[in-house]
Amino acid sequence: MLRVMAGTARGVPLKSVPDMDTRPILDRLKKSLFSILENGGYIHEARVMDCYAGTGTMGIEALSRGAAHCTFVEKRGDAVKLLRENLAKTRLEERADVRQDTAERVLKNLAVREAGTYTLIVYDPPFEFSREAPHRPALEAELVLAGKLLIPEGWLALRTEKAAPVPEPPGLVLARHWTDGTHAVCFFAHAQAGTANPPAESAQA
Repeated sequence: MLRVMAGTARGVPLKSVPDMDTRPILDRLKKSLFSILENGGYIHEARVMDCYAGTGTMGIEALSRGAAHCTFVEKRGDAVKLLRENLAKTRLEERADVRQDTAERVLKNLAVREAGTYTLIVYDPPFEFSREAPHRPALEAELVLAGKLLIPEGWLALRTEKAAPVPEPPGLVLARHWTDGTHAVCFFAHAQAGTANPPAESAQA
């Protein structure tokens, strides 16, 4: 059962889509990831985007832990319906903006109107999108668009498989490649910002 791990909505169970086309993050991995982000001060009062949100597990966790706002991006109608229900159950809907559309279209739109306004983007596309070579140009193009939304000191956290090649989106630099079992998270920063303060390892990682 999925649930909120910490914060104002701690322990609230979350609904998920009952099929294999979405991959909700496991509680153990989510706990470690958010320990890294929270220890680095990247959650409190942050403006967050949960891209490929599914039913909103990661964005809701960020809101529960004190993020100021989260934009959820998910194209599946059934997932969006459950995402809205999860937001209502956790009483976090007032700080949420749900966009039912493809990540590419939303990122292109927001890159013009909301460039440089997000503190953290949690990016969780299907594993084959980050693993298989034919998809790499599209993945890296989306990451470039996402990078335009970040504040200069912001972070983009991409969840992939441990064995997947690390993307090389122009304008972004890999600050940390954190692994947990068969999973990995690539932390990207603006190239001009450097990697002076990358997200640090947590006690659980």
